Amino acid sequence: MLPNRGVHWLFAALAGVAMYFVALPEAHAVPSFSRKYHTSCQTCHTVYPVLNAFGEAFRRDGYRFPSTDGSVDSDVEKAPSVELGQDQYKKMFPMAVWPDKIAEAVPLSIWLNGGVAANLPGSAAADGAGNNFAWGGIAAEMHIFGAGSFSDNVTYMAQLTLETDFGDPPGSFDVETAYLLWNDILGPSHLVNLWVGRLFAPQLTSYGLHSSFLSDTVMPGVSVGGLYNATAGLTLGQGHTDGVELNGIAGHRFGYSLGWIGSTTAPGLSMPNSEDVYAHVGFKLGGLSLDGEGGGASTDTQRPWAETSLTFDVFGYHGLSRLDNGTGAVPNGTATPIQQDDRISAVGGLLHGQLGSLVLMAGLNFEHHDRPYPGSAATAGPNGTVFNGVPDLTSANAIVQYDEVDYIVWPWFVPGVRAEFTQTSVEGASNAQLMRIIPGIAMLARPNIKFVLSGDLEWANNLPVVGSWGPAGGMIAPNPGQSKFEAEQINATVGLAF
Repeated sequence: MLPNRGVHWLFAALAGVAMYFVALPEAHAVPSFSRKYHTSCQTCHTVYPVLNAFGEAFRRDGYRFPSTDGSVDSDVEKAPSVELGQDQYKKMFPMAVWPDKIAEAVPLSIWLNGGVAANLPGSAAADGAGNNFAWGGIAAEMHIFGAGSFSDNVTYMAQLTLETDFGDPPGSFDVETAYLLWNDILGPSHLVNLWVGRLFAPQLTSYGLHSSFLSDTVMPGVSVGGLYNATAGLTLGQGHTDGVELNGIAGHRFGYSLGWIGSTTAPGLSMPNSEDVYAHVGFKLGGLSLDGEGGGASTDTQRPWAETSLTFDVFGYHGLSRLDNGTGAVPNGTATPIQQDDRISAVGGLLHGQLGSLVLMAGLNFEHHDRPYPGSAATAGPNGTVFNGVPDLTSANAIVQYDEVDYIVWPWFVPGVRAEFTQTSVEGASNAQLMRIIPGIAMLARPNIKFVLSGDLEWANNLPVVGSWGPAGGMIAPNPGQSKFEAEQINATVGLAF
């Protein structure tokens, strides 16, 4: 075992390496809950924001502690609160306002992150950036969270994000998340819950949005529509979306979600009617139950995160993306957006397994777009006239497959490797394919200070319609009709939550 001074030097060295190779994350952990329950981050997390089995149960239960012997969430709450009315008012309703409570102190927490990237010499990443290393973006984002409960059945989550000039869009301020969770509306506990507002993300699996040790989100950030049309806005399974979701857990181990959220639109076009709907079902074998109240908790005091389990998830999604088909005329040098509605159907699934400290994931999504392609450009006619181009109304398909293997060596040190594969199909042309391999290590210097070192290796065959793998997270650029393999970047993420 290292002496205490040696441990400090080790953490300092890791911090120095991580701060040198830093990328931009958007990870989320909420110390508001540590304050509410007076408990460590490790109660719910391994290397945050990844949740352990108990943390996932806490999230699925609507940010409430799983019940023990008939307890309720307020039984384990330690932070003082202010009562908004007397409990007797419940018996007087509707002649009195239903009572509630708020935290005595404003339940805020802050997450700071930022990034730079080391682009490997000769790579497409270096060519695109024009450098191998630059410090721009080391202080890129600040997230302000508010999270807590109004009662044992009503909880809330809110997130404000401020980005510097290195963000996208530059210098932006955004309400990323703001929703109420009305839990246990009727029937047995956890069976019927209604979440409404700006949701974290549509629940298409039994696991939270940030369940990958090596990537910002468990489902790849692949905009399939963006691989066919640069104005497409939908990325399947990603937040943050306005809408409503009905979800619940039955028999401790069967989970479901049904949602209706806002559709996407390109700039300059009218907002369409909300048409995006989804359904998801999941089942967990072994390990801690989905709600944390059906047994299976780990009894290993040295490895409380360890369990043996297998979770099956399937989902279906129907959506609408209003695109600019690129056929508009260009008066005064400004193109006129021309509306084209691309209706989307998607199905997918995820297998999530754990064997002690070994964590494995394998997911597959299939997307069908009925008319994502841009049409022909406008043409000039006689006497300075301009004619709109012709829209392309053909359909397109894509497959997105992803895998990840991680091993929790210690609660603060998790090596792993992730793979993401995207294939697009183009009528009358060869398929385009991209494979990304992401090896890395996630680690904690302290419970609220995180580093992730990772690499990005890419293989591509052909390019998508828009001529760039950017909407799939890739940077590699093979020549038309050819394949290419490159190591693109050495990355790391760093975060501080308080």
